[in-house]
Parts: sequence; C-alpha cells; structure tokens
Amino acid sequence: MADTDATTNTAPAAPLSPRTRIARLILIYHFILIGVSCVFYILRGFDFEEFTSLMGVLAPITALYGGAVFRFLGRSITEPNLTAQNGFPINSLVKWLVHGHFIVVLTLITIKALAPNVLNFQDMTMFLTLVESALGVYMGNIILALFEGKSTEK
Repeated sequence: MADTDATTNTAPAAPLSPRTRIARLILIYHFILIGVSCVFYILRGFDFEEFTSLMGVLAPITALYGGAVFRFLGRSITEPNLTAQNGFPINSLVKWLVHGHFIVVLTLITIKALAPNVLNFQDMTMFLTLVESALGVYMGNIILALFEGKSTEK
C-alpha cells in the first residue's frame, strides 16, 4: 500500500511568480468587493440607487485591473517566457498598496452599509473617489509594470 501511494503522488508544483500572485490578489480582492457589496445590498445596507451607483464605481475599476491581468494571462499562454520573467521586484510598498487599497475600499463600503449614521452614501462615494483617484495612479503604474511585456528581442 505504501508503494502505491508513493507512485501516485505527483511532483510538487512550482511556486507562483510574483506577477501571478499579485494578479490573483487583485482579481480576488475586486471580486470580493463586488460580492460584499451585493451581500450588503441584499441585507438592506444599500438601497437600489445607492447599489447601482456603487457598482458604477467598482465595476469599471475591476474591469480595468481585470483586463490588464487577463491580457497578461492570455499572453503568458502564447509567450511562455513571459511567465518566467521576474524582473519587477515585488517589495513591501507594492504589497502595501494592493492590500491597503482593498482594505480602505472595503472599510468604506462596510461602514456605510452597517453604520449609515456614521458615513452616509454621499460621503462614502466622495471618499471612494478620493481613494481611487489617489491610489489609482499608483495602482495603474503597478499594473503596467507588472503586466506589460517588455520586448527584449528586436
């Protein structure tokens, strides 16, 4: 029995590249934000007009980040060397921006949904716009640096 278990085990998977880890985080975090917003809408944390306005803010940002990530993933299938590139250093600032962006947006949505006396919808959208404008430039640069391929051969 021990011999059959040893022969059926496969080799350990290669660790994910920093690009792939960040890509997964960005996509997962934005889908979590949309999912949490939907749950809060169902639980009456938002009325219909507020929910559609919130989706109007979250959906384009998710589409922008998701488009860059999916373009990278699609190109990595046809260009195998693309996934092996680890030229961009993933330092603590990049991790802080990705995680911090998600935490700030999720916190604003949660405070509005669970404590509307503390943060009304207009204030929430104003803060979301401020966060997306301030961090959006930096997140955009990170997305470009991570997922735009460098043409090393000419």
